[in-house]
Amino acid sequence: MQKSVVSSLTICFVSLLVSQIRTRYLCESESKIRSPEEGAIRLAGSKTRSQGRVEVYLHGKWGTVCHNAWDLPDAQVVCRQLHFKGAVSAAAGGTFGEGTGQIWLDQTKCVGTENSLSNCSYNGWGLIDCSHKDDAGVICGRVRTFVDHSLELSEDLGQLFDSEEGCDFLIHGYTYTGENRDDGLWEMVDTTVCAHRMILSRFPGFKASTDVDEISIHLTQTCLPHLPSLIRYVYTRKLEVSRTTAECIHQLASHFGMRRLMEDAGRLFTKLLPEDRSFLTQVSFYEYSVEAGDRVLQENCLQYMAWNFQKLSTSKAWSSVSAELLQALLSRSDLVVPGETFVLAALEDWVSQVNRTTSEEQQAALLARVRFPMIPAKELIKLRYTSALYSVHPTLYQEKVLKGFQAHSLPFGTLKNSSNFQADDRDYQARIYTAPPWSVAYDQSNTQYYKKPSLRTTEHHSTPVHTSAVFNDRKVDWQLNLFNEQSDCSSRGLLCDSLPAARMRMSTHKYQDQGQGSIRYSNRLLLSCRGRFIFHIVDFKEDFAYVPAGASVTYPCPNEGYIYHFVVRPEYI
Repeated sequence: MQKSVVSSLTICFVSLLVSQIRTRYLCESESKIRSPEEGAIRLAGSKTRSQGRVEVYLHGKWGTVCHNAWDLPDAQVVCRQLHFKGAVSAAAGGTFGEGTGQIWLDQTKCVGTENSLSNCSYNGWGLIDCSHKDDAGVICGRVRTFVDHSLELSEDLGQLFDSEEGCDFLIHGYTYTGENRDDGLWEMVDTTVCAHRMILSRFPGFKASTDVDEISIHLTQTCLPHLPSLIRYVYTRKLEVSRTTAECIHQLASHFGMRRLMEDAGRLFTKLLPEDRSFLTQVSFYEYSVEAGDRVLQENCLQYMAWNFQKLSTSKAWSSVSAELLQALLSRSDLVVPGETFVLAALEDWVSQVNRTTSEEQQAALLARVRFPMIPAKELIKLRYTSALYSVHPTLYQEKVLKGFQAHSLPFGTLKNSSNFQADDRDYQARIYTAPPWSVAYDQSNTQYYKKPSLRTTEHHSTPVHTSAVFNDRKVDWQLNLFNEQSDCSSRGLLCDSLPAARMRMSTHKYQDQGQGSIRYSNRLLLSCRGRFIFHIVDFKEDFAYVPAGASVTYPCPNEGYIYHFVVRPEYI
């Protein structure tokens, strides 16, 4: 009897599937005959269906979109309109070649929730100030992952959940829309999931082991639709998580005490961080991690933003960075920036242009984390005339600038005996500076992001002994190597533990004196993903830094388009 029922269901399912395929085929065939609707879009200039130059249909003609103000929310709308699940990135002008004919849109500014590109804000049809060299594009799709802790009976349990047969426990999720009802109360939207007490009882957050028959949970409008998927995971131990759902899944798992799912969702954040070039996602994830008390997620977000601080400070998200987040970033020694002058300029921009409402106490606390001894002496001299905050905090600036000048003018032996010097004072510790001469980059993928050639033989690089002006005329030479084959190592009489490997070896000094023994080098190898973002940093230990395999890097870099940055970091000891 049971086999007969299953067989009948299978026949019905196959018949339905065939019917759907036939209907879709007829619809697609008919669409090939009809002209596109006004405002229709398509992707061109690529062999891949999910990416290309954006083209819009208007007045019987296909035209392009200018990349002015083009960003991820615009790409999200395009990808959704084309029935893709999301956008990976908004491609810069000319990425997918130049279109022809009319340029229909310019200064497109989507929120990201619109149903079509024509519903977004823009200058007006055909009102443009660009050429086809600026034709915008998109890359659609999304990073997806499946959390899978499934058991043998997971699919059967999933069917039990879907059927609601015998369910005896209700989970109510609700949210407020922000609108008032006629009776003066807040308008509310809710959803109810009927589940089984026995299955939920493993997780104390559901309170299914008590005498209650139902519970309620308040959720945001964004997270409310994901409650059924979360409950279904309890049955199947399988769940698809993406950038748009990760925060909600993490929040729900935390609420119900589902620690394993919470940890997996938290690890997924690491994969999602590089996706958003606007940095809005990274800032949002960080603020959520603070609210949720998840220190691991908090560190992942901070580390990514510290490594990519230069791009963060020029991104859309810079205006949404809180004083607390900025203070946490400025406290870090793994901040990757051209130099300390850049750090001060970014802070001043944040205060004067973005967050003018910050109190003087907050400003002073942030300025105290700028490492003035790491600012070149010639730049320190200019601060009185160039700094927008000097007149607001003259005493603090004078103290910091004086400390900087002392670091540049006094020998280390004298400096360490002064009352201003402390061995653990971070002001005297270099961050990761990428401006010359402290860093040199090589593009192993030959994508020509940098003028430097691919590093095939030993290269030589020279830096001052230290950032202090005392050592401006005293140089140290470095030999740089990248090894991709074991033969590259053995030909030099070396044994590399793993490949690829980088070597940064100090050559003979052009001088030697007693002060040299008080300086050490904590050099770093930065891995940049085709110049888009820093995704991994490796310490040089005994002159070697080993590049991890793809799955072991801190943040994912598809296609391994690595650019290697050798960074010299001198420090007093």
